[in-house]
This record gives sequence, structure tokens and C-alpha cells, in this order.
Amino acid sequence: MGDIVRRILIILAMVLLLGSAVLGVAVYSIPVDSKEYLGAKVEYRQSFIFGPNFEIELPQKGYGIVTVSLLLPNGSLMDLGTFSGQDKIKISYGRLVKAAEIWDLHLKTANIDPSAVSPSLLLMGTLQDENGNVKYFIKAVPINVGKVLEGRSIQVKLPRESSKTLYSGAQIREKFRPAGPQKANGDAASAATENWPPSFDYDQCYPVCDPWTGICYPICLVWKLEEVITSAPDTIIPLAAFQVTGNTNAINAVVITALYKQKTVQNLELSFSAAAALEKGDSSSSIEAEVAGFSYTINTKDLSIPGSDTLIWGSRITSPSVIGAGIKGNVVLAKYRLYWWNGFSSLPLGDVAYVILGKPDEGDMNLRSFVEPGWPGQDGGIMRKTMWFVHSYWEPSFYKEETGRLVVYDLNYVQSTQTLPLFAASAAVLGTLSYSNLELAPFVMAVGVGFNTDSVQYSLLHVAFLLKEEYQDGLVAGKVYSSKIKFHYNGNEYKLAGMYGDVYVSTGGNLPPCEKRTGICPLSGDSDSQ
Repeated sequence: MGDIVRRILIILAMVLLLGSAVLGVAVYSIPVDSKEYLGAKVEYRQSFIFGPNFEIELPQKGYGIVTVSLLLPNGSLMDLGTFSGQDKIKISYGRLVKAAEIWDLHLKTANIDPSAVSPSLLLMGTLQDENGNVKYFIKAVPINVGKVLEGRSIQVKLPRESSKTLYSGAQIREKFRPAGPQKANGDAASAATENWPPSFDYDQCYPVCDPWTGICYPICLVWKLEEVITSAPDTIIPLAAFQVTGNTNAINAVVITALYKQKTVQNLELSFSAAAALEKGDSSSSIEAEVAGFSYTINTKDLSIPGSDTLIWGSRITSPSVIGAGIKGNVVLAKYRLYWWNGFSSLPLGDVAYVILGKPDEGDMNLRSFVEPGWPGQDGGIMRKTMWFVHSYWEPSFYKEETGRLVVYDLNYVQSTQTLPLFAASAAVLGTLSYSNLELAPFVMAVGVGFNTDSVQYSLLHVAFLLKEEYQDGLVAGKVYSSKIKFHYNGNEYKLAGMYGDVYVSTGGNLPPCEKRTGICPLSGDSDSQ
């Protein structure tokens, strides 16, 4: 009888144990919170039994390798490592916690709730699809600081359209056919650092077989951070800049407003978007630009951001001048290079990716105004550099004129340039960074500022040029610019647009003159000298 009782108790215990495990799995499978960022879905779950984990679901089925970095408060990038897997990739949760602790200290020092802030996790990846093609993806996905410190399990699901073909299967076989396994020597070993070669199972990399010998060996294509070209802490990120010419004596004031305050009730996220560009190094060298995602978001419900405006009196403006406004923040421009790795030696390839990320100063989101006399130029101040950048690398896209004033919302640009609300206040920050090779400028051009919403178009910035009472019959004409390069998003291509333009004040019917130094005619769009 005693044996029977013992057996019953053992069976009951096993049932309870299995039931608890099943219950735990069932609870684990229910997302606690889910966010979507430009198609990338981030799910946070309660962790049970096995502790928190962090998983990346690849854009499509296949073997993938991902280099992971996180944006830090000072605008620098923290390398979290290189990871690999089939269809899904597990990321070290411990390394993510270390980065979150740096953010936690920074935010608490500034009296900011860590759960209100989500810095970017930058994913630089390659994957081999079922047809043997090697694809790449660059994605910036915000990860909430508070939820990491709570020990929530995280799953990031990347949208299918985020992967693009890097090499076809035939190109891979041809490109690497002569480069069989060999021991590292000479220049091939020069890539080695304390974090290199990457610590993943390279036996699972893309197999390449020599059709003549039949010998197969793995080839790994891995993105490696080659250089942080510039990291600019405590810089000014321009949100609006205008070259002003004509009868500037007629200007009463210019008012620039950032409409943050009215958004707090909407429980939206104020977002900074990350831009990226891939320069392919093969014979058909080409540039592919895209908005990689969000480099930073602030939950405007948990963190109250006041509305901000700045007024520039006309008495401060001479002809020519460049005026504008910006917010204090940090910006980083990073360069990644693709490396070939076969388990024995590594070789840098010609494929290079540039990524630019930005974040505001959470404790001071107030607009700062600038008036800089003179034409736009590389040797000028923040706004003159910005307009030099815009004149050099962007193109006219939108014209508007009014009598007695000129009032423009960034929503006007959204509608006129057929872009997105997210890109409506794109900051041309490269023009303000101290990097000598500005040939990068046409490729990686902006950090966008907007609100994370796909359903409603919210206006963020608005600029008003107001003439004095005695000049109410005067004409204020403006021409704004957008990027020449189109950025990929959700299957379509868009130009970055923003509050960057030329304004001419006419009180006598005169047309604005062409700029003698550059040959740019502010309103005609003709770039030939006249």
C-alpha cells in the first residue's frame, strides 16, 4: 500500500512539475510589450525559469552573421560582439546589460526615468538565403533601457524588405574560388585585433565548393567596425537653416517653433532616425542609401518635453546671412568594412558601409537660434556650414511665396516632396562635423527627427518670416531643398526633406540675385553663373 501511495505522489509531483513548466512556457510566449520601428518589431516578455534571453529573428530564413553595437550616451558606439545562427541569432544578454547600466547611470544623474529612453541597437549583418545568395542588412532598432534592467526577454523581428542582395551565389563562387583555406600570414593577418577573429562557429558559414577539385570550405562575410570617423558630443544638430538675402531691413522677426508639447498627450515617441549607405566594391560599384531605423527614441508620455520656440529680430539679420535653429545633442559617424574569413585567415574587402546616428540632450531640448552674417561656407559657423552642405549636395524641391510674410510647416515639405513625416525635419549634420573627406556627404546625409507613427502625419517644426508693418506689400519667397539620393523604406524610395532653404525679401519687385561665389541662383534653380 505504501508503494502505491509513493507512486501516486511521484506521478502527481511530475504532473505538477510539467504543468508548471508548460504554464511558464505559455506565459513566456505572451508578449508583455510590443513596439514596431519602421517595420522592425521589438517584443519584451517576462522571463521564467531559464532567465532572460535576447534573440534576433533574421529578415528571411538562412544562416546569418550579425555584428552588434549599441549607441552610448556620449554618442559613441559600444561593440557587443559578433554572433551567428540559423534563421535566428542569440545575442549575449550580459553584454547588453552592461551597456544598459551605463545608460541607467547617465539618465538617473539627469533625473530621467530609464524606461522613457530607448537607444539604438545597430545590427550589421549578412545572411545566406536558400538559393545561395548572400544578402546584407543594416538595421537600427531602439532597445528600452528600463526593460533590459528589469530582465525582460527580448525578441527583435526584422522585416523581410530590410535585406538586400550583396552577392549572388554565382558571384560568391567566382569571387572566392581561388581563395581556399590557408593559414594566416602577411596582410591577411593584419585584421587581427583582440576582438578578431569573431568568436562564432565559422563551420556553419557559407559553403563554397571548387567545381574542379570538389573541395568545399566555409566562407564567412562579416562586418567589422573599421573606424569611428567622428563622434561629436555636445554639438548642435541643426533643425532649420536658411540663407537670407534681399531687403533684410524689411524683416520684423523670424520665429522658429518646435511643437513638442502638444505631442505629449498622444503617447508618441520622439524619434531620431539613423541613416546608412553601402558602397559596393565590386566592378559595378554603386551606392545604396537607406534610413536604417531609429537611432534613439524618447517616450513623450514618460518624459515631458516642453514646446520650444526661438525668436530672431530682423535687426540682427543682414544681407547675406544664414540663420537657423538647432538642438544640443550627440552625433556619431561610423565606418564598417566587410571582411572575408575562412577560419584561418581574414581579408578586408572593398564593400564599405557608413552609418550615422544621433541623439538629443534629454535634459535640454530647447531650440537655440543662430544668426551668421555672410554666404554659406565650410569655414563658417554651424548654420553657414549646414547651408553650404545643402547647396553642395541637395537639390531644390519646393517653392513658396507670400506677401508680408512666409510661413512654412515641415508638413508642407512632406506633401510637396512626397516623403515621410519621419524625414520631415532631417538634420544635415555632416556639414557640421569636422571630417575632411566630405565626399561622403552625398551618401550618408542626415539624422531625421520625427514621431514614430505610421497613421497620422504630425508637424514638428514651423518657421515664420514676418515683415514690418510698412512692408506688408513686400514679397517673401522661399526655396527649400531635399536630398538627391533616395532612401529605401517599406518597398518605396523617398528623398530626405527638411527646413533648409533660401529666402529672398523683395520690396521693390526685384528678383533675387545669383550667388557670385557659387553660381547658385537661390530661387530659379539654375546653378550656372550669371
